[in-house]
Amino acid sequence: MLKDYEIDKPILETDRLIIRVLNENDVPDLKEWLGRDEIYTYWGRKASKNEKNPELMFIDPRPWVKRKPSPDFDWGIVLKESNIVVGMIAVFDIQNARMGDIAYRINPEYWNMGITTEALKEVLRFIFENTEIDRLNGRADVRNIASNKVMEKCGFIKEGTVRQGKMVSVYCDYNIYGMLREDYMGLQVF
Repeated sequence: MLKDYEIDKPILETDRLIIRVLNENDVPDLKEWLGRDEIYTYWGRKASKNEKNPELMFIDPRPWVKRKPSPDFDWGIVLKESNIVVGMIAVFDIQNARMGDIAYRINPEYWNMGITTEALKEVLRFIFENTEIDRLNGRADVRNIASNKVMEKCGFIKEGTVRQGKMVSVYCDYNIYGMLREDYMGLQVF
């Protein structure tokens, strides 16, 4: 159940990767790549202040505010071999424990190595086998060929293209992808 993971987020593992919550010790790795402009070419915005200065991600700007636990999952993607954080993957904007959105980003030094596909497949396995979420949504700028390929390799179904729609803070053409629990259960690649 999704509620079981509101406070303690799981650690996921694949042959090459550990997918886990980030912490302050990861700041040096994040500083190497998280603020790089090429990551945000198709992200719909520029790097934020926190992304350019990842140490800020671990400082609560309002510690006096009592926050309720979040159902969202924000993980770092860590290479087992080197213990280096090379990416991030998230399931966020979870609505009524029924559906959520997926997003990912990888250090450009590790593009085209299958890391994102491997991480996303493991996240899909976890979500559809351990929570009641029935649908995941993804979007990718039509020019972002690599991200579109990742979604398709992982079994997402392209549901359409939004023409000149607003993606975060820019207007562009972007593809909408969806995966239902039944789609996941029917896949042979997992």
